[in-house]
Amino acid sequence: MPSKDISNLLNDRVEFKLYVAEKLLNNLQEIVGKNQNTENQRNELQTEMDIDCFLVQILAAIDALLIQIDIRLELGIATEKVDLDTIRSALNARTKNISLVTELHKASEYNNWLWRLKEFRNQTMQRPAVQVQDNFFKNIKDISSELPTKTTAVPGEYLNEDLIPYFKESVRRVRQLVNSIRMKEPLLK
Repeated sequence: MPSKDISNLLNDRVEFKLYVAEKLLNNLQEIVGKNQNTENQRNELQTEMDIDCFLVQILAAIDALLIQIDIRLELGIATEKVDLDTIRSALNARTKNISLVTELHKASEYNNWLWRLKEFRNQTMQRPAVQVQDNFFKNIKDISSELPTKTTAVPGEYLNEDLIPYFKESVRRVRQLVNSIRMKEPLLK
């Protein structure tokens, strides 16, 4: 990787978080691609770590974007209090540019794609991802156009076959959302 790209990643936390999420997704794809026996405890542990870390990093990209909005637009919100609602309120009060985060707000509403991704992360915080996957995909199959039509786990496989496409789509959507917000506000570029 050229040093310019590395410098960009180190200076832009949003891009860094997306880069890390993509690397973790690549790790998961390698496990599936090599058709490794994921019933091996070491592979199960690595898979579980990669899933958890992926979810943390992809959602942290949104958090980093919100912090970037606060800092660059000089909204004056304490870092520990930065969240979507606080940003929306501050934008409304100071700049009247609440439309900057409208797409993010819509994506975060109940049963929309970002809300579901956060819900998946929340569920995996309580129990292993393997226990969450099948239930999760069954619950969102009817309302989600981003998933393949087949949602059954392969017997003996640790990863639900829909997890990789779902994560790929999640990365694409987060990146698209970040780019859309950044295009609306020159200070975020």
